Amino acid sequence: IQFGFITLFVASFPLAPLLALFNNIIEIRVDAWKLTTQFRRPVAAKAHSIGAWEEILNGMAVLSVVTNAFIVAFTSDMMPRLVYMYAYQPEGEMNMKGYINNSLSVFNISQFPNNSMPEEGENPVWFNSSITTCR
Repeated sequence: IQFGFITLFVASFPLAPLLALFNNIIEIRVDAWKLTTQFRRPVAAKAHSIGAWEEILNGMAVLSVVTNAFIVAFTSDMMPRLVYMYAYQPEGEMNMKGYINNSLSVFNISQFPNNSMPEEGENPVWFNSSITTCR
């Protein structure tokens, strides 16, 4: 269960594997103390493999890789950047030149209602009537 939670949600809580490691170290030491002082030592039995758990752990590992890839892809800016770099590359080069202007939406400022327009004295020096859009 711990392996599943750690591998599935490591992208959401990156400190989880470290905390799980500390938990396992403490649990091993406590179990060792219990076996040496509190209980009789168990008889060791040879096993061929871990049985059905091997397929379960492999499936959990694959599922965790897919889950973490989706978390990274949908919560970061990586996918839009890759789409821009491969689909809209400027001048046929592999660079990110113009990505910011491409990612911003364009608003036609002539659509402002008259009561929302700034007064004449409020406009900055660089603002003139030739500017028609805002990003």
